[in-house]
Amino acid sequence: MQKLLLPGFCIAKMTIGKRKCYICTKQYYDSCKSETDCKEHADALCTTCCVCEALPNGRRIRLCWRFLNTIAALERNMRIKSFLSACYQEKERLRLKVSISLYNRHLRKMFPRISAQRPLRVMFYVNNLSMWKSDKLLQLLKNDRRFEPFVVSYLYPSDSTEEKMRIERELFAHFRPMGIECESGFDFKKNCEVPVSEFNAGLLFYPQPYRNRLKEIPRNVLLSYIPYCFEMEDHRHFYNKLYQNICWKIFVPTPLHKELKAKYNVNKGVNVVVAGNPLADYFFDGHTPSGDMWPSRNPQLKRIIWAPHHSILPGDMLDYSNFLEIADAMLDVARKYAGKAQFVFKPHPMLKDKLYNLGSWGVSRTDKYYDAWSSLPNGGFANGNYVDLFMTSDALIHDCSSFTAEYLYVNKPVMYLTKKQRVEQFNTFADECFKVHYHGSTIADIESFIDNVVSGTDPMLDVRTRFIEAQLKPKGKATVAETIYNELCKIFD
Repeated sequence: MQKLLLPGFCIAKMTIGKRKCYICTKQYYDSCKSETDCKEHADALCTTCCVCEALPNGRRIRLCWRFLNTIAALERNMRIKSFLSACYQEKERLRLKVSISLYNRHLRKMFPRISAQRPLRVMFYVNNLSMWKSDKLLQLLKNDRRFEPFVVSYLYPSDSTEEKMRIERELFAHFRPMGIECESGFDFKKNCEVPVSEFNAGLLFYPQPYRNRLKEIPRNVLLSYIPYCFEMEDHRHFYNKLYQNICWKIFVPTPLHKELKAKYNVNKGVNVVVAGNPLADYFFDGHTPSGDMWPSRNPQLKRIIWAPHHSILPGDMLDYSNFLEIADAMLDVARKYAGKAQFVFKPHPMLKDKLYNLGSWGVSRTDKYYDAWSSLPNGGFANGNYVDLFMTSDALIHDCSSFTAEYLYVNKPVMYLTKKQRVEQFNTFADECFKVHYHGSTIADIESFIDNVVSGTDPMLDVRTRFIEAQLKPKGKATVAETIYNELCKIFD
């Protein structure tokens, strides 16, 4: 029996003859203006009501009338709230349009000054190596004297000082051997972020779809955005932000993503360029991977990645992760397949900090858990850039948004650990990626998938190959990095 819960009432859906009655349908409600009018419908309205079915008929009539008044009050409140919500949304839309108009007017004035700069300082904010995918673009800019690319560390405020310093050292160790200038975006002495204006940039690549961490909109800097991941959600939160509307250029991976920007953004996506995902250049342009991250070089052991997302908290907007339900069991699975497979634990970079602050986990349990993977004879832990990890693996088990598309580049078996909420948020592109995954939600499903990987069984190979050729492989001769680079060169035209 389907039930609707309202304050003080439990209401059952029922059928009377050919009519469907929801205690008092809209039809009845419109005709019931008083208790006398309501008496005509008393039996139909109250016979199976969970609240009043045991009451005398007269009492049922009075209770039904009170219920109708309650519903009327709720409807009035909802109409008022809907009206206020619509007013607020219209106010925000108008405020956004005014802000965009004012910024674009300023942009037209400052653009000639920026395009005249030689060299043009191009600043890349970088959160961590795991989210960085534009080495090839960086090299193209470095080799062009008109540009002066440099990297600024963009550290998470919630990380400890030690973790910030560790990530920054890791970033600088990656970029400096390439001959790239590196700057710290965090003042460790003052314990605050360094303002954008301090870096004297002409063009800024900001790595997020939202501006919640960009404390200031720099007035004399062109803004640009390369998504650090595939945007897989049909969710307004990822669109129509001021930052995206005033960007000089946004480089998206597929035509569908351009359509979504056009659908949601106030500027109708006029600043969007379809370039492809920078990660594609590694998989389709002759990159040679290293296998050092795997615990064993034994070719008989299949290499399987487990990559849980960070969205483990009740208030997390996206609600991807199954981690808390299967964390301990996954260690047991790794031990069970010790003679057949080796596993690398590749969590989202933000998962550890969330576990530190989760009452049932905390720092001690979290550190022990991460260490447990490294101590397994057939296990390991991976952090940072994952291109080589993907290319040297045999399969992936995950519940991460962007990996739903990114792992398909290697065309190997991949399992998505499903949650109802997660699937319902997919956009059309993500739906198509999801269809070429194996799906599961239990340890038994995971073990069945591993058994197929170990035996070399992959029924979805053909359909996955066709999808990669149609949707993910770059079209034309230019790489993704070259497409973005060519667009940047138009600054000087």
